[in-house]
Amino acid sequence: MSADTLSLPPVDDVLRHASRDPLARVVERCMRAAPRGGTVIVAASGGGDSTALAVLAAAVAVRGPWSVRLATVDHGLRAESIDDAAFVEELGSWLGVPVDRERIQVDRGPGLSARARTARYRVLRERAQAVSATLVLLAHHAQDQLETVLMRLLRGCGAAAAGGMPHRRRLAPGCWIARPLLETSRQDLVARLHAWGVPWRNDASNLDASRPRGRLRHRVLPELEAMAPRAAERASRAARRVRGAAAALGREAATVMPDPGPWSRAGLRRVPAAALAEALRLRCPEAADDALERATEVVRDRSARPRRIQLGGWWLVIQARNVSLEPLASSV
Repeated sequence: MSADTLSLPPVDDVLRHASRDPLARVVERCMRAAPRGGTVIVAASGGGDSTALAVLAAAVAVRGPWSVRLATVDHGLRAESIDDAAFVEELGSWLGVPVDRERIQVDRGPGLSARARTARYRVLRERAQAVSATLVLLAHHAQDQLETVLMRLLRGCGAAAAGGMPHRRRLAPGCWIARPLLETSRQDLVARLHAWGVPWRNDASNLDASRPRGRLRHRVLPELEAMAPRAAERASRAARRVRGAAAALGREAATVMPDPGPWSRAGLRRVPAAALAEALRLRCPEAADDALERATEVVRDRSARPRRIQLGGWWLVIQARNVSLEPLASSV
């Protein structure tokens, strides 16, 4: 049910049903990161996912020790964005929560999505600081997580990035971002809105299959869901486990090359390949994924022949006994 004309049911009935939903307990556990009496912001676009999250957070706050407010950012990139922001204001009024609405200007051109995201997070950070909020809830769901993981894998990434978006991360000193819906499907969120009789807005740009993420969303994910129902939810749970494993790997990798080197090649050979590759990534974060793989193989082989492998702005110099890093510029 996409809403062009806003028609909302009695709010008390909706909040009562939402508060009994199992997903409300997931949202509540997330909100407990905010102190009693604290303010929680829900980033709302008017879409189905953030509308469902807004209703759930408001339902939790009715009985919980928090105050909720919505924040919506109009990027001005679509003609309908003004109506989307107006919808969020009406949604907030219906829920009885304040709404912070801000319009920003993002120039079109290369990297538009990334620049818009950076600007959006800046606004959320500023709003959180202005109202002393300690928690900002984002409505990313399981399909968003699967899209993110697939995009990163296609580009080549480290273990941490392969785990997708974290459930929680720092936004600013004393304020965190949390994503309570990461293991819930888009279909389940929309089904809840249907059951509650709550409308939402559709973002036409989400239907654009000309962009890589759009092609994944409309061509690849449906095939995956056909092959394995609820594939996105399963993948999102797996991504959580990958993030946990990646954190342990990162801690191990941080001990592999703690000083500027050179390092004993025999010592590096004793390090598991995954930890060595991650250690090299920590030292050379701009290195291409295939170069890191090649460097790991060469360090671990038994050849005494000196070799050099470019890792971003560095040369990894592999000799019979030692391994060292040299700035790329020094060889010019």
